[in-house]
Amino acid sequence: MPAPEPGVDAAPVRDVSKPRLHVPLWAALLAMAATLLAAGLILWRVAGPLYGLLFPFDAPVPSGASAVQHDKPERGAESWLYRTVLSGSEVAAFYEGQGGSCRYAPVPGYVTDRSLPWGGPYAVATCTGKKQAAGLGVSWEVYIHTGYPDETNPTVFRLYVYR
Repeated sequence: MPAPEPGVDAAPVRDVSKPRLHVPLWAALLAMAATLLAAGLILWRVAGPLYGLLFPFDAPVPSGASAVQHDKPERGAESWLYRTVLSGSEVAAFYEGQGGSCRYAPVPGYVTDRSLPWGGPYAVATCTGKKQAAGLGVSWEVYIHTGYPDETNPTVFRLYVYR
């Protein structure tokens, strides 16, 4: 057998690789669209609660109200005590404007009849409401009293927040 020439292989090379799988373009595009749809549905279900955990809702408070006391027990509702220059009716109107519903207490006789001796602070209203989005939310309850001797902030209200 003659010696092979330099630069020439002795035996011809055959392509013995396995046959490649050919996926039609339309099938690949359909699979990608289905994957994007599934990812969008998962994101839609997770994004709202995640946003609520990162940026929790707060209960509404009228502007100008100053917090006097804050209680946050391990269990149960968190509460704040506020004082404000607004009248009790204005505070109740604020919470009704925030989507709440208020039950007004009867006005004591000494408030409307100045001939009677002053009886002290009295209840104005109790308001409740809730704010909800993406399955998460906050509900609140407010007890409004007015007629306190402090002339600068005669109205006091306690806000309970349920999460």
